Amino acid sequence: MSPLSVLRISLCLLVFPMSWSLGGCGHMGTGRPETVEERARSVEAAVADIVRARCDLEERCANIGPGLKFDSRDVCRSKMHGETASHLNTQDCPLGVDTRKLDACTSSILAQDCGSMFDALSRWNACRNGQICYQ
Repeated sequence: MSPLSVLRISLCLLVFPMSWSLGGCGHMGTGRPETVEERARSVEAAVADIVRARCDLEERCANIGPGLKFDSRDVCRSKMHGETASHLNTQDCPLGVDTRKLDACTSSILAQDCGSMFDALSRWNACRNGQICYQ
């Protein structure tokens, strides 16, 4: 794990008790989204958080740059957004996203080892709709 990832996770864990009332690390709301708009925003924010974490992982694993898996961070974001949004959307997650479960998802991505199929499967399990969407 890169020093940046360790720092992010450490900061999240350090401020998590203080940020509980703000919905955890990086999230603005707590509890279940009430309105259709809040639910849609929670799904959009979850997609953005997952994309950011996945591209952070790709960058740490030296997969971003000319001639690599992704030519740039923007290319990574674009591809990851398409993949993520096709699996996590308001149709499949109509009640919105549980931010605590989303934090577990993004943490599992950031903790993933480069090239580890087991870690990829673990991340998939932590990030699938049934795990992060309100039921």
